[in-house]
Amino acid sequence: MIYLVMLVIGIGLLIIPWLKKRKRYDYLEEFNQTEFVESVVANQQAVDLRSLADRSLWEELLLRWSNFKKQLGTRPILKLVALLCGLIFASIYFNRQFLRESQWLITPVIVLVGMLVFYRWLQGRERKMFETEFPDALNMMTSAVSAGESIMHAILYVGNTLEGDIGREFRIMGKRLQLGESPDDVFRKSCRRYPYPSFYFFVITLRANMQRGGQLKEIMMRLNRMMFNARSIEKKKMALTSEARTSAKIVAAIPFFFLFILQYLSPENFEFVMFDPDGKVILYYVLISEAIGIAIVWGLMKSVR
Repeated sequence: MIYLVMLVIGIGLLIIPWLKKRKRYDYLEEFNQTEFVESVVANQQAVDLRSLADRSLWEELLLRWSNFKKQLGTRPILKLVALLCGLIFASIYFNRQFLRESQWLITPVIVLVGMLVFYRWLQGRERKMFETEFPDALNMMTSAVSAGESIMHAILYVGNTLEGDIGREFRIMGKRLQLGESPDDVFRKSCRRYPYPSFYFFVITLRANMQRGGQLKEIMMRLNRMMFNARSIEKKKMALTSEARTSAKIVAAIPFFFLFILQYLSPENFEFVMFDPDGKVILYYVLISEAIGIAIVWGLMKSVR
């Protein structure tokens, strides 16, 4: 039973950061509350900011599922089924070798944890890809605008020139604008694909320029500089904390590594630690101390600004 409790605690630690409401759209909500924007008309605000961020829970779930399938690439359902089968087989092996509890309880827990970890990994990979490719798109668009191209043709130029998902998204945006689709609808769909603050600022800048005019080149150069500075700060933070993070990972992995090796080098000691009432005291002590240590290190890493 103690293993189930620990697994549930682990799931909670994974779910809490994921469900925690982020603050990155607060500036949109606050601005809307100040201006009371209800529609996009010429004599009011240039962009209906509420339409970019506000979504119901069901819409948010559908959006996440749609983005999840796009992140999986071709044949997403087949890949998802293969992942589920792999997690089920892994849960059966893990339970038989280490836990020996009810399989109907262990399998759903391991599958849920595995899916959450995989989902977070996909989100992180796409975020890194966006932060790598988006500055190049901004540079290309700034060059096109400086050469006298309109916003629509500049978007098309980026889409036809830049490779990758960002280039594909710009190409879709340009074609939709060419077909006469409303700029608000085009930008809203793109924001659903890339719900990142820098992309929101980019969309707001474009829509405001299309509605009111302004120095688009200078604003985009400032946005690009801001993203570069933010990325530099993030890399500096990761470099400064790399030693502590690596040490924490090694220390956390050592007990589980030796426990795994113990199963083959000394099966009688493994049985004593894992299943004997007296040996479980040692196991509980190791697991609890590891959890406390990792929680302290995780808190220290999160406190770095």
